[in-house]
Amino acid sequence: MSDSTESPERTAGSDGDPLAAIDAIVQEYARRLQHEAELEAAAHARRQQFLVDFATICQQQVRPAMEAVIERLRANGGDGLVAEGHGGVLHQSDPRLTAWMSLHGEIPEAPSTDMYPYLQLDAEAYDQKVQVSEGDMCQKHGHSGPVGTWKLSEITAEAVTARLVAILRRAAS
Repeated sequence: MSDSTESPERTAGSDGDPLAAIDAIVQEYARRLQHEAELEAAAHARRQQFLVDFATICQQQVRPAMEAVIERLRANGGDGLVAEGHGGVLHQSDPRLTAWMSLHGEIPEAPSTDMYPYLQLDAEAYDQKVQVSEGDMCQKHGHSGPVGTWKLSEITAEAVTARLVAILRRAAS
């Protein structure tokens, strides 16, 4: 009959030390902890770079497109504002950029999703994606909520402008 525990002779070191196996166990455990720490550091660096890239795209592509649409709305009797904040779906500290729009009249300081058309981009660094939410609600008529995700490479001024115009078109109908 075989014993499931190792015999003292098998676990003893070459010098007969019955505790020598502990050295190998601790060393292997330390190697595993180091490997896990390296993986987490690399993942953290990827998340941080994603946030830097999102901020750059927002500054160079998204915000200028949003502001151009808002300027045109104002020229036609509407209004709008671009709001920066935090509050991604999974991580409440992830950055958010929202364009609020009005086809007629001013936008209040704190617009609501059930009253005004909007396009909202939430960076989700953990998943390396941007959650897109939009609303074509106008005086409580229309739809509002998440509509999909974008990769950073999909975010251009042209894509943002097209999305904003489509939202306004639906809101006006």
